Formats: sequence, structure tokens, C-alpha cells
Amino acid sequence: MKVILIEEARFAEVMTLIRSECLAMPDNCYLRQHTGLTEQQVKFAADEMFRKFNFHFVRWAQSHGASCVK
Repeated sequence: MKVILIEEARFAEVMTLIRSECLAMPDNCYLRQHTGLTEQQVKFAADEMFRKFNFHFVRWAQSHGASCVK
């Protein structure tokens, strides 16, 4: 088994990168091109996707001993 250590700054960097990708998603999003959703609905969906991912990722990290309080 390998052990992967993530410094707090790197953890925050990963979350920032994921958030920026989620927020950029509506610009070239499948949802906007192939559904009747408005731009506001697509942006809400992207933000919701980040929140769900963030919740599970942080919960997973905390279960492995990380302190993920900002």
C-alpha cells in the first residue's frame, strides 16, 4: 500500500482548481447545448455539482485524519 501525503496548501489548491473547473463548465456545457435549461439554471447545476463533490471529498479526507476546516 502506498501512502500519499497532501499538505494543507495543496489540498486547498486542489479544491480551488476543482471549483474553477466547475464554474467554467457552463461556458461549454452539454446542458446548455442540448437541453432547455437557462444559463442561470446551468450555473446553478455547476455550483451544486461542486458543492456535492466538495462535501464528499472533504468528508473522505477527514475520515483519513485531515483537518479540513477553513
